Amino acid sequence: MKFLSRALFLLFILIGVLIAVSNSQPVQLTLWPLPHVVVMPVYLLVIALLLLGVLAGLGMGWWAARHHRRRAREAGGEAARLERELGRLRTAETTRQAATQSGAASSGPASRDQKAIERQSALVAPELGSPGTTRGPFS
Repeated sequence: MKFLSRALFLLFILIGVLIAVSNSQPVQLTLWPLPHVVVMPVYLLVIALLLLGVLAGLGMGWWAARHHRRRAREAGGEAARLERELGRLRTAETTRQAATQSGAASSGPASRDQKAIERQSALVAPELGSPGTTRGPFS
């Protein structure tokens, strides 16, 4: 793949050099309301217009992707929030289990916390969830 990309790049450069050598005659470039006249070779004009087109395409692509960048940023924040909540629930569960093992009576809704831990685990790391649980309407 690297060889192919280098070969295509060299072919592109060779074609550009051939165009520059064969189109070196000067042209006059005027912009209608302005009185200035610019004289330049044809190949320089073509290269400048191609570069301008590439920059315009890059700018439009960047502008079109702004929604995706925003959604990715929001999803990252949501994942961090879910990770924090999962850590809090896991520590609460381990303290509850330690209290249960030491003979103390369990306090609070333990089954609700356990279900929340399972839901959060399935959202954050689906491969770690139990095999019998479903993760959504399409799973």
